[in-house]
Amino acid sequence: MKHTFLFLILILLPFAGIAQTAENPPSETVRNQEEKIVALLAKIDTLMAINNELLTYLEINTDLIDENTSLLNERYKLYPTENIYTLLQLDTQTGRIEQVQWSLDADNEGSVTINDEVLSHDFLSDVPSSFELYPTKNMYQFILIDKTDGRKWHVQWGMSDKERWIREIY
Repeated sequence: MKHTFLFLILILLPFAGIAQTAENPPSETVRNQEEKIVALLAKIDTLMAINNELLTYLEINTDLIDENTSLLNERYKLYPTENIYTLLQLDTQTGRIEQVQWSLDADNEGSVTINDEVLSHDFLSDVPSSFELYPTKNMYQFILIDKTDGRKWHVQWGMSDKERWIREIY
């Protein structure tokens, strides 16, 4: 009989513990944590709404750019050379090229013209991005191509005037 009574108490004891925790109101710390979670979820919801508005704005602007192809093709492009301080600036509409030198020392910065001649036949007609530069295995030499008619030029940049030139490839 004692064993049965002890057995019943041991079985019913966990149920009494569950009933007590379910009847007790949440403690103050639990309420504070719930309020913090609700506030955090509200902030996340606000940030998501702002993010969605920004994405909508970006999609609208991208659609506008796609409709106007002249905005997609930038007129001037910078091409890196293997010399970390030297870049080539190409006017993609006219074929003009400048060698751009940058430095942490302002006295060593500047640009010099490699090609000042307008190579495009239609440079007044706003035909964007008809020229493109391609590097060769020689770090000082590039190939310039007019993508509208396939004409090509051999371009060399360098530190002295004698080393900078351009000539058409026939």
